[in-house]
Amino acid sequence: MNTEENWPRRSGPKPETTRQIPHSQLTQHGPDAVIERLHDWCFALPDVKNEHIGISVPGARALVLHEECDCNPDAFMVGREFAHIHPHPDNGSMHVKLSAEDARDIIAAGWGEDHFLVTLGHYPPGLIMVFSPRDDAELKVVKRIVARSHAFATRSTQPR
Repeated sequence: MNTEENWPRRSGPKPETTRQIPHSQLTQHGPDAVIERLHDWCFALPDVKNEHIGISVPGARALVLHEECDCNPDAFMVGREFAHIHPHPDNGSMHVKLSAEDARDIIAAGWGEDHFLVTLGHYPPGLIMVFSPRDDAELKVVKRIVARSHAFATRSTQPR
């Protein structure tokens, strides 16, 4: 997969996040309307089911690949879950699984941070928190990130 993605720089300071489990975003959440569009788009991706989470806080929604889909076994947090979206009060932040290179580039551009378990060395690089999109321009970038995660999970050469 091409990791030479050109990510725009996220504006403003990094949101505050927890340094424990659950790994949550505490500030700079997007409005409900933007987060609803994120949900709608994510769960319209090919071969994706909207399920209760395998690993997250109650109310989070998991992006899970159908059983029939050929997939990359290194692309999942648990089962066939490659991403999940957090509910209120952590409105719209996500955990996604990516290649280590994509994760590094997205973090460097300010769109997320390593999952707390990665920071502790308990999980390999590639699992990141993506910050909640604050407006439609940020939503566009977050969709690109989720598309990269979906492509990593489905072994697709082109993000959707």
